[in-house]
Amino acid sequence: MASIAPGSVKLFGEHAVIYNRVGVSASFDRHAKANISHSGSDNVEVHLNDLGLFRSFTEKELMEQYERLELASSKTPANAGEKDAFLPFAYIIGSAFLRSGFKPMKIEIKSDVPRNSGLGSSSAIFVALANELNSFLKLNLSIDGVIELANKGDMIVHGKPSGIDVNTCARGGFLRFRKGEETVQLKSNVRIKAVIADSLVKKNTGEMIARVAKAYEKDKVGINEIFDEMQEAAFAGIEALESGDLIKLGAEFDRAQLCFNRLGLNTKETDEIIRFAKKNKVYGAKITGAGGGGCVLILTPSPSKLVPLLNKMGYPSFETELGVEGAKHMSIV
Repeated sequence: MASIAPGSVKLFGEHAVIYNRVGVSASFDRHAKANISHSGSDNVEVHLNDLGLFRSFTEKELMEQYERLELASSKTPANAGEKDAFLPFAYIIGSAFLRSGFKPMKIEIKSDVPRNSGLGSSSAIFVALANELNSFLKLNLSIDGVIELANKGDMIVHGKPSGIDVNTCARGGFLRFRKGEETVQLKSNVRIKAVIADSLVKKNTGEMIARVAKAYEKDKVGINEIFDEMQEAAFAGIEALESGDLIKLGAEFDRAQLCFNRLGLNTKETDEIIRFAKKNKVYGAKITGAGGGGCVLILTPSPSKLVPLLNKMGYPSFETELGVEGAKHMSIV
């Protein structure tokens, strides 16, 4: 057996959620997979297959790493930005061992969720690992417990994560979220086909957040009006999701994108992708994530026709489905 967890994409509310507005996220049909088996040694072996990386931890090494990270997380943002790719895994595994005791094991991680693209790649990996540890070590964690365990990994990678990506990867479907409120799973039975196109402009989330914050300090009234418009798009988008109205949903994507443009978060590359998509009779298209590059999410009735055209333009793209099932176990073939 192995555990898989889908990626996470933002539909509405980027940036506005920081200022207490509503946001919407969705899982999508790319997955991270974690497989745990009995180790042939006395150690915990972690194989990051996609990166070609491997590390073996003794019990002492692993728990020392855990204790250091636990201490750091109680003070400032964990060790966000550290270059050691294995730290978040040590933190998650060490946390699990506090419940079960140490157990030698071999952990293999693979993922086809694009990395460094604002698509929840790290969260998907950590959720898949937490879910597999829950099963292998018989921890009897609820879905909330799996999310809490996985979030420890995101703390190392992102410092103070909102938890939205981890929740989306674990629960799947479409989620409504707002600062200080419980995350709500939306009722939508519609299968939504979409295209995700990479602008190849590497976004810097912190820089984009700082840019919006600076604009906010200069013009609170004007920026609040934009945030209110983004929230209205989110509410209308939720209605469209729950009624299965893809035309309306696409129109709200366009509305949200205009807000991105007003905030100065678009680039010539994302603009080019969106303009081209519009010429191909899509429902709607918008930047997903912080902006300043990254990916564009496109709702279209003909994703298989659009993907090769975008690829030919030099923008790596793929067809996907939104709102897929969250973390689950699967048989290894």
